[in-house]
Amino acid sequence: MKKVLPLWLCMLVILTSCNQTNALVTDTRKVPLEAVQVISIDNGSTPVTVEAVSGIESVEVSSTAPDRKPVFTIEQSQKDIRIASRNHLFRVFNLANKPVITVKIPLHYEGSLQISSSSGKVKINQPQSDLSINTTSGHIELTADRINSDIHLAAASGNITLRVAEDTPDADWTLESRSGRRSHLLDWAQINEDKHTTQGVTGRGTHQVNVMTRSGNIRIE
Repeated sequence: MKKVLPLWLCMLVILTSCNQTNALVTDTRKVPLEAVQVISIDNGSTPVTVEAVSGIESVEVSSTAPDRKPVFTIEQSQKDIRIASRNHLFRVFNLANKPVITVKIPLHYEGSLQISSSSGKVKINQPQSDLSINTTSGHIELTADRINSDIHLAAASGNITLRVAEDTPDADWTLESRSGRRSHLLDWAQINEDKHTTQGVTGRGTHQVNVMTRSGNIRIE
């Protein structure tokens, strides 16, 4: 008696085999910034890198993927730009070659940036405007020469790492974790600490920096 492979396993084998013959496909689009006040990104399980860049006037969104199916969508109104990832069935099985999204934002943008993620890793480079990131299980990495705006980073089970080049950022810090570890290398004044929360001030404390996890670790470098 012949054994019949489950349908899902057959699909996995076929799709994986097809994917191995495909080269990476790049898709790039530009969106005018104009009077935009909010840029929102929902990257779902797709890794995303966001960086503030000088010398550009539009929001530039690009992706690489092992197939020709769209990786993201863009919607724009007068005051906001909404970027969202698109998932396709075979990508669920193709964990080794997940698509990635890169978003470049003009350095002079003064509105807010809001990012929502389920399990996709979020990397932020040189944020200049108010920033809010919320993830379920994805990790967050933020790199900045200096703190120029309010920052809110929250993860349920993902780790959060924030790297700041300047010795004394102008920030009022709150680090909160329920069961994860918290560490920092900054010389804080007015420090308060208990089992779940660490609070302190560097510089004049102008910008609010709130970093929160449930079970993930927090590291400020």
